[in-house]
Order: sequence, then structure tokens, then C-alpha cells
Amino acid sequence: MNPQVQISNSQPTLISTHPTTFFFRPPNDFYHYHVICEEISNDTVEYLLNKLNKLLKESNVQSNENECIFYYQQQYDNRIYQVSCGIVSPLVINNCLSKNFLGIEFQQNMEQEHLMLTLGQKEYLERHLKKYLSQYVLEIKN
Repeated sequence: MNPQVQISNSQPTLISTHPTTFFFRPPNDFYHYHVICEEISNDTVEYLLNKLNKLLKESNVQSNENECIFYYQQQYDNRIYQVSCGIVSPLVINNCLSKNFLGIEFQQNMEQEHLMLTLGQKEYLERHLKKYLSQYVLEIKN
């Protein structure tokens, strides 16, 4: 399903839909990220704003070092999404490629790999993901 958008007195523009769960690799980044976009309701937005206000007052905000979470408003229909991005281990990617393209499965110890995102990496990822998502309409599955 591809929705159409009417832009003042011109031909309708076709907008591509995009799944809400996907893998993404920003330009010039070594890592891939597993991205999940979940639509949130206005009640949830109000709750989150109140929670943020409380956290700012307490000034002790903790963040997960291998995950990036931000909020995105889709311009097409103003829906708001919580976007969660988890870093994908390069060992998992290598294992997946080897298994699917070469038929070889390696037994690697992934528990030793500790991946973390810096604040700069999170900001870079968020900026590029928002730019990427702005080109699509997120596909809502019923």
C-alpha cells in the first residue's frame, strides 16, 4: 500500500511505505542497528513529558550504553513513534553472512563482546535515522 499526498495544484506524489522494524547502518558508521519504531498515543506522550520533567528535576538520568531511544514525529500524518535502536554485534553479522551465503556456521563466544554507544554516536544515529525515516511513511501493521 502506497499512500498518495496532494501537493497544492500539482500531481499527487507517491510516498513509499517502510516497515516499523528493520536494520540500519548510518553513513560512515561501523555498526548496524536493529531499529524498532512503535507508535505512541497522546496519553503516552503526556506521561513521557511528565516523566522527563520529573527526571530533569532529579538530575540523575541513567541511559543504556548499547541502546539509543528517541522520539520521531512522522510528517505525513503527525503520528509519533518511539524509535529504539540496539547495536548489532559484528560477530552476529559475520555469523549470519557465513551461514546464509556460505553455509558455514561458526560457534563464537559473543558474551565477551561488550558494545557501547557514546553520546556522540547516539546523536549521529538519531540525526541520520530521522533524515532516513522522513523519506517514508511507516507502515502500521494491524
